[in-house]
Amino acid sequence: MSVAHNHRTVMADIETAIRLVIIGQEFLIASLLLLGSGERSVRIAAALLAVSVAGYLYNSDLVLRESVPALLPLVTFFAIAVPFCLWMFARALFEAAWPRPWITVVVLALAAVSTFIFTGQDFINNTLVRGLDILWHIVGLVIVIHALWLAAAGRPDDLLEIRRRFRTVFVVLVAIQVTAVLVVELMIGPSIPSGWLTLINVIFIAGLTMGLAVMLFRLDPVFFASVAAPVPVGQEQQEKGLGAADRVLHQKLMTSMSEGGYRKSGLTISTLAVELGFPEHQVRRLINRHLGFRNFSTFLNSYRIEEAKLRLGQADYARTPVLTIALDLGYGSLGPFNRAFKTATGMTPTSYREREIPAGNANSEKS
Repeated sequence: MSVAHNHRTVMADIETAIRLVIIGQEFLIASLLLLGSGERSVRIAAALLAVSVAGYLYNSDLVLRESVPALLPLVTFFAIAVPFCLWMFARALFEAAWPRPWITVVVLALAAVSTFIFTGQDFINNTLVRGLDILWHIVGLVIVIHALWLAAAGRPDDLLEIRRRFRTVFVVLVAIQVTAVLVVELMIGPSIPSGWLTLINVIFIAGLTMGLAVMLFRLDPVFFASVAAPVPVGQEQQEKGLGAADRVLHQKLMTSMSEGGYRKSGLTISTLAVELGFPEHQVRRLINRHLGFRNFSTFLNSYRIEEAKLRLGQADYARTPVLTIALDLGYGSLGPFNRAFKTATGMTPTSYREREIPAGNANSEKS
């Protein structure tokens, strides 16, 4: 009996030691991210993810939880927020549209309430604690699944080859790991006993953490480059430094765009590459490295939104519904067009039209 007890004690001590090493590593990564240069949203989101993972590692170890009771509420909050931090990291890294503010407020409020109840569960009804624990794990699963969807769904649109690989190799692994932890905790309950399951989990997190550090810092210029709209230049300047094949590709691409190729509904870089008669990877490289776009949808929007501005600013189109203009330009519905237009101009299409064509002018043109 004492041998088994000693074995469990040694395992627990080893696990706690590994956790402390990883927690230190997480805070080091977070500090380096915050002190670095480049796109702040990615760095802040990655740093918050690292701190939340450290909070989870601390909070899920009984010895560490009892070591400094004053830290427990803060640590619990970050531990609960791991799925949300992963979600925000995926959005920032892959340049996905940010969610409506109320979604963030609701999730953080739920995390705060959960923290209050979990840290005071000795004085709260066990049924309430268990019910909230199940609810939060379900919410966490939904958030992680959506982060996984962001990584997979945006891959075809991504023009950065190195980031395309990162989507598959790293974020998917992290999402699977977090999902596995959530499922196990949902099945077992709020407190998981020490053992091989948690030790393997901690070691796996250590490997992922090291992968995060190596990949993010080795690929720093790509991942943390400031996101800015490409500066338009003349065709001669665009073709400078291109090889013969890329020069031909560039000319065919510009011809296609000038003829309105961007208006085709459902146009993808794969179909465009087929139309141009060039390999997809070569088209990606040209649009990214030589034209300065990081996503194919941004490349298309640069043409679509300019034409939309022209139409919305002309009295001849004053009676044309915004939806019709959106569909004519290749958008599948009004929502994506409104978001793209507001991102580019800071205004909705309707507001832009009202500014460019006052009501009196539009009526006089039609009379």
